[in-house]
Amino acid sequence: MVAIFVALMFVCLVLTDLGIEKWQAWRVAYPARAMSPTAEVMACGLDAFQVPQGVHLANQHTWVKPDPTGGLEIGADALIVRAVGTVRRIILPKVGDRVTAGQPLFRLEHNGCAVTISSAMTGRVMAVNSRLVEQSELLTSDPYGSGWICYLNPTRVEEAAPSMRFGEQAAMWLENEFVRFREFIFAQVSPDVALGVTSQDGGLPAVGCLGELGPTAWSAFEANFLHRP
Repeated sequence: MVAIFVALMFVCLVLTDLGIEKWQAWRVAYPARAMSPTAEVMACGLDAFQVPQGVHLANQHTWVKPDPTGGLEIGADALIVRAVGTVRRIILPKVGDRVTAGQPLFRLEHNGCAVTISSAMTGRVMAVNSRLVEQSELLTSDPYGSGWICYLNPTRVEEAAPSMRFGEQAAMWLENEFVRFREFIFAQVSPDVALGVTSQDGGLPAVGCLGELGPTAWSAFEANFLHRP
């Protein structure tokens, strides 16, 4: 009888440990369940799948907005914003820099981790959003507006044209990328949990979820989402 009791206690302890591990993985990959996905996104100041009119999305998860003079306003899209959350430091390009499509444009740093975002366009940097140096939270609160990164005078627009998306196409692509990112986060946290993530009717990964992970996950995120041709 005592042996059976000890065995049952052992099983309960194992199940408790497994439950705690899975709960921790769920907390990283998902926001509080009391909020619906839409309500939680809106609480962060953005609707993750909505792309503002006139904005194009590039493979590198930067957005590009042309103006009547031929220049381009450039920033980070909602996937980057949601992944990194509020960063401690944003390293901007310098006015006058010549950038090449596929080469580093700006860098986001947080607690010893960092990601570098590549340029979708070739051209010259005409202006940068210096407010981000002291107010990096603008990137999270208003990514398609006051959180813009730089203003570029493009020289070879035809290079980037095939990879640009706008309107409904951009929104659908971004939504698919969020699904892929959710699977990525689960794989980084716990491979066991990741096996069932595509079948769950879950919400979006929590804002700043990369901040819960180490440099290896940041490097993997950069390689899988930000450096795609």
